[in-house]
Parts: sequence; structure tokens; C-alpha cells
Amino acid sequence: MTYTTLSAAILVLSSLNTVAYATPSNTTTFSATSITGQQLPEGDAPIYLKFWATWCSYCLEEMPHLQETYQETHNKLQVIAVNVGFNQNIGLIRRYMNKHRYTIPTIFDAQGHLVQQFKVTGTPTHILLDSDGNEVYRSTLLTDELKQRLEALK
Repeated sequence: MTYTTLSAAILVLSSLNTVAYATPSNTTTFSATSITGQQLPEGDAPIYLKFWATWCSYCLEEMPHLQETYQETHNKLQVIAVNVGFNQNIGLIRRYMNKHRYTIPTIFDAQGHLVQQFKVTGTPTHILLDSDGNEVYRSTLLTDELKQRLEALK
């Protein structure tokens, strides 16, 4: 097994072990450019970040839900997909998003700055931030509680 494959396996496996429930705490604000050139985040609405990768099967299974959430809540919630950049490239991400007709604003975190800032240890990771930038919820998979919190925003 190569170092890269082993690292990817560890990243995925570590994400399966925990569901962390965040208590509100200040999260540093961030600014990034999407793969389409859009400055994110926009405005002061709450933010739903999903950290993912094209090699993560759980991430890909959850993408239709993320697209649906984006379409149904984009006036009340900023939905942002953050590709972790590990063994990824922007062309691969664009092809994947275009193939599935996903329109979710997507950041390519090539250097891992957002992964570090938000202390992401595996994919997928879901993080909800309130309108003040405080982390109010975190999970490693699409949980019932996350679905309930998102449903409340529709």
C-alpha cells in the first residue's frame, strides 16, 4: 500500500469513528474563492460547510442531499462544498460537479487551509455555523440531527 493510499484510508476511517456535537464557539471567519471564481462566503447568513473528496464514497453518496439542501435553503443558508484537496485537482472536481449537474458553490482547498482552520480530521465532515460565525453543529456523516437542523432552515 502506498503512502498516499494509506493516508487516504486513515482519513476516511477516522471520519467513521466520531460524531462531534459542537457547542457554540467562535470560529475564525474565512474567505475563499470557489472553483467558478465566486468569493465565499457571501453575506451574513448561517453557513453549512461540507468537507469532501471525490475518492470518498460516503461523500459522494451525500452529494444529492447537499445539492437539494442548497436549492431549498440558499436564501436562508449558505451551502458550501469544500473539497479537501488531498489527491484531488480542480479539473477532476469540475468534471465531477458538471457530470452530476451540481451547482453547489465549491471551494478547492488545495493547501488545506480550511481543513486546518476547522480542524477537519476526515471526510465527510459537516459543519454548521451561525450567522455570527460560531460553530453550532458538527458531524462526520449525514445524521438525523443534521437533517433536522437543516429542515428547520427551509
